Amino acid sequence: MAKTDRQTATAARQAAILEATLELVGEKGVAAVTMNDICGRSGASVGSVYHHFKDREGVLYALYRDCFEDCFDQLRTAVLATNTAHEGIMALVYTYLDWVAANPSRATFIYEASQGTLLRSYVADIAAFKGAFYADIFAWMEPFVEAGELLRLPPWAYDAIMMGPAHEFARRWLGGMQELSMPEAQTIIAEAVWRAVRLD
Repeated sequence: MAKTDRQTATAARQAAILEATLELVGEKGVAAVTMNDICGRSGASVGSVYHHFKDREGVLYALYRDCFEDCFDQLRTAVLATNTAHEGIMALVYTYLDWVAANPSRATFIYEASQGTLLRSYVADIAAFKGAFYADIFAWMEPFVEAGELLRLPPWAYDAIMMGPAHEFARRWLGGMQELSMPEAQTIIAEAVWRAVRLD
């Protein structure tokens, strides 16, 4: 169904508010960004921001979800297009780090916003959309687990093992500790993850 003019205008206004918020986070850090900052940068009134996002935490949650959905869409597409376990694991790591390199401000925001209790009112919502993404990845993995190509592990262990090394490198890379180029790191990390989850 095509969007109405009003729906299109609403989506554009919301996107402008989120983009302004992302710019402010990059300049000031997420903890320092106020509702007045968001309104001033986006040109939206306080009433408009409250109407679209409820409050400051709602704006930050919407931005957090927007960033994750962009990343997850690329990861899901890359992994589900593969035909072997090795290709899929490599695609997961390579695509995530490609996304980080292409979207450093979004990646930095995700890591910063994930700390502490900044999004405490949205814990269940965050778990739900992350769970939906991992359900797709685990469904892709299951035939390879059943065939004895991949280790059978608890879901949390897959997350820690398959994404943990990429997250650690991404945090260092985003923080300026770029001891390795992104392509070098992708190769090292992807092969290490593959060795960790394959069943010899």
